[in-house]
Amino acid sequence: MDANGWRQQVISAWQQFDEDTLNLWQEHKQKGGSIYCRKACGNCCTLTVNCSYPEAVILASALTPRQHDLVLARLPLLEQLCSAATDLKTFLVSHRNQAGGCPFLDSEECCSCYADRPLSCRALLSTRPEAWCGVDFSTLHPLEKQAFLSSLDAEVVAYPSHYLARPLEQAAAMEKSLDDEFAMQYGVKISGNLIWLLGLELNSQISERLARQEEGIIDWLLQQQEQYPYLLQVTESP
Repeated sequence: MDANGWRQQVISAWQQFDEDTLNLWQEHKQKGGSIYCRKACGNCCTLTVNCSYPEAVILASALTPRQHDLVLARLPLLEQLCSAATDLKTFLVSHRNQAGGCPFLDSEECCSCYADRPLSCRALLSTRPEAWCGVDFSTLHPLEKQAFLSSLDAEVVAYPSHYLARPLEQAAAMEKSLDDEFAMQYGVKISGNLIWLLGLELNSQISERLARQEEGIIDWLLQQQEQYPYLLQVTESP
C-alpha cells in the first residue's frame, strides 16, 4: 500500500471512530450521564500519548514547519526521561511532571493538530469535570481517592479511570487493525510515544525505508526499542 492508501485507511478509521463516538456521547447523555470534554480544557494533553505508526506517518505529513520544529525540540527531553526511568511507571510520572503539555497545544490550550490527532486522543471522554484529568492520584488523601473511586460507574468507565470505556476499547481495536495491516505489508509492527514516532518519521523516514525494503532497517528499529523501551515498541512479524 502506498502513502495515499495509508492516508485513506487511517482517515477512514478516524472518521468512523468520530461518528461512533458522537453516537455514544448522545446515548450517554440520554441515560443521564455527562461528558465534560470541551475546547481548550487541555488537562488530558499532559498525559503520555501512544499511537500506531500509521497514524504517526499521516500526522507527520500534515505538520506545519513550526509543528515540525516543536517535535524535534521535544525529542532530547524524551530521551533524557526514558534513560533516567527505572520502570514504565517512573517514566509516565516524570513525563507528566517534567515534559509539560503536548507540544501541539497552542497559546489558548487548544490542539493545533486536532483533525489529525490519533485514536488514543480521540478516545478520552471524561465523565468528570476537567480538573480530574489533571490530578496526580498519588498525592490524594486515601479518603479522597476512595470517594472518587466510589463515585464511578464501573459498568460505564474504564475503571479506575473516569473515562468512558467503550471509546477506549474501540480505539484499541482500531489501532490493532492498523498495526496488523502495517505488519502484513512491511513485516513489523511499530507503536509508541506519539512525539517519538513523529521524530522517527521526520528524521529517519522509516515508512519510506520499509516500503523499499531497505536491508537492516527492522534490526535497527529493534535496537532502537532496546535503547528506548518506554518510547518505542517494535515487533517483527513471523
